[in-house]
Amino acid sequence: MQAPKKPTGEPGNGSAETAHIIPMDTLEPQRWANGRGWTREIHREPAADSPETAAWRLSLADIEDTGPFSPFPGVQRHLLSAAPVPLQLSIDGAVHDLRYTQIVTFAGTAEVATTAVHGRAQALNLMVRSDIRGSLDLLGGDAQLSVSAAFATALVVLDGTVALGGRRLERFDTILPGAEETPLTLQDATVARVRVETAATDATPAPA
Repeated sequence: MQAPKKPTGEPGNGSAETAHIIPMDTLEPQRWANGRGWTREIHREPAADSPETAAWRLSLADIEDTGPFSPFPGVQRHLLSAAPVPLQLSIDGAVHDLRYTQIVTFAGTAEVATTAVHGRAQALNLMVRSDIRGSLDLLGGDAQLSVSAAFATALVVLDGTVALGGRRLERFDTILPGAEETPLTLQDATVARVRVETAATDATPAPA
């Protein structure tokens, strides 16, 4: 899967004091090399020890057909089913029938393929270099929160009513929290939370 480069001037996570919003409608879709879907890159964070590679990246894929995923050696992948249509994946021979908001995690070298899709499926993808830690989980329901970079590396709106500091967000809009806490309101909402520890746990960097 190929994705566009990070937009010029977009702040890296943790580099800003205040939260940064990435609207979904500003992300340019790019066709997969195999023609079976589209990818919108939401954010990529350069590795401190190798700025030309990514420590982590977050993207949204539209999956229209069955077929294999591209391998990504040295990367851990977290995939969330982001549309209310069935999505079936084969991961190293094991079949996973994913419902909306279900998450699977697998190595970038795993043999992965979409084996069944009904309509246009969507997947939120977090790819993290194997020598750092990343996770993807969910926030849901009604809540009043104060979010900062300590709470989440990124937050992606999946459904419901979500407002950051009084600004209403749309589906798949993404928040990159800053050092300062910002009020976040959820009303019957589902939000994907990304957390990445960018300090390497291994002195030898893995390829991105």
